Amino acid sequence: MKIKSHKLRDAVVIALVAGASTATANAQQATNLDRIEVTGSRIRQVDTETAQPVLSINRAAIEKSGFRTVADVLQNISAAGSPAISRSEPLSSGEAVGGFYINLRNLGAERTLVLVDGKRLGASVSGLQDVSQIPSAIVERIDVLKDGASSIYGSDAMAGVINIITRKNFQGLGANAYVGQYGEGDGQKTS
Repeated sequence: MKIKSHKLRDAVVIALVAGASTATANAQQATNLDRIEVTGSRIRQVDTETAQPVLSINRAAIEKSGFRTVADVLQNISAAGSPAISRSEPLSSGEAVGGFYINLRNLGAERTLVLVDGKRLGASVSGLQDVSQIPSAIVERIDVLKDGASSIYGSDAMAGVINIITRKNFQGLGANAYVGQYGEGDGQKTS
């Protein structure tokens, strides 16, 4: 009587059993990754590889500065033009009155793109984006791309891009008080 050898069948069974045990071990080791938001490039690279790297202002720096609005924070960055924030004339009329508009690299406020969580901030009829309406209390981080990014974002981003990342998992209550005083040519502000 001959005993048939089934070497091929045995090898396939062993391979399937080994593969199933490896897949079970890998499924148990799955990790959760945090969400990452990228500003300014569709090309994977290190931040310092560009001539003008992305300036990132985190929540701790914003709180330490004591500024109330995003306009106040951005007025003090090194990439801002002169004036850093274009303020409209208080006695003029029109849709751009009373706003704060970012002017990066002295190319004009209409050449700087402002994003909130990666989406364009709504603009006025003249195409300007008012950042004075964004309180610093809701901001997690501000990314400033100090170089032209029109190839990625369009002609609105010739001077640069500002991406305002808001806080996502805020629980509780926050309060801030602001007092101003004016008299005889001097002004005093306390926050």
